Amino acid sequence: MYANMDFQKYSDAFLAKTLLPFIPHSISPNQVSWARIVSLPFIYYLLSSEQYAWGLALFALAALTDALDGAMARVRDRITETGKILDAVADRGLIILVAVMLIPANFGWWLLIAIGLLEALNGIMAHRSKKRIGMNPGANWAGKVKMLIQCIAFGMMFAALLSGDLVWNAYAYPLLVLSLLFALMQSFLYPQTAAETTTR
Repeated sequence: MYANMDFQKYSDAFLAKTLLPFIPHSISPNQVSWARIVSLPFIYYLLSSEQYAWGLALFALAALTDALDGAMARVRDRITETGKILDAVADRGLIILVAVMLIPANFGWWLLIAIGLLEALNGIMAHRSKKRIGMNPGANWAGKVKMLIQCIAFGMMFAALLSGDLVWNAYAYPLLVLSLLFALMQSFLYPQTAAETTTR
């Protein structure tokens, strides 16, 4: 029941000691989420123009902000309903964009469709939980693990594009398939996340 809280506790403590001290308090978590959203058209341009090195750099930076905005909000006591929504939109936007750009050409459409359908299911389950408790339940541990696995897999796909060595795609494929399991777990953990939210 408390796995989500424990996961956040340790990840927040790590970020609080490493990266958060370098981020001024004048920068809000919502601004970090907006930065990730604003980066999306630039990532699209870099990938569509085959500037993969810059695309990887910007994708990695955008992915890092996913860990930072939530930790900033919790550690600095700046959690807002708007922030929860922005974080979810930014996360799904980043993953879906890179998935659309990279997956079909390498692994076919089935994997992209599966990721898209599970993200839609996540949105539905999060909305149902929100109606139940009157607030956005926020991310759960399975969603965080899913995002991490997907980011690592996409990093490997970028490595294949930059090096020309397709063995990186052979490593990325099972990770993306594994991420589907965590995406499914994320959907069905939302009711538990909602219950934990009401007891904090």
